[in-house]
Amino acid sequence: MPTVQQTLRSLLATRHQAARLEIQFFKQLGRMAAAPARGSAAAGRSRSNLKRTLKCPRCTRRFAMPLHLGRHLAATHKRGRKTAA
Repeated sequence: MPTVQQTLRSLLATRHQAARLEIQFFKQLGRMAAAPARGSAAAGRSRSNLKRTLKCPRCTRRFAMPLHLGRHLAATHKRGRKTAA
């Protein structure tokens, strides 16, 4: 029957192994995230090149995407939402 001391040593060794595996996993994950994805922004135009063509009707701000304009209107100008009928 294993003693308490042997059990603690085994547990400590397992924790160290788990920590090493976790570090290795995050290193590999970081490499995967750093690599450019095939067919993504590299193939199309980047977000920084989008023209800000949508003008806010209530101020001078401009936006490249309708979602951003809508969020701005709702947050800044408190645009009312229609309720469901």
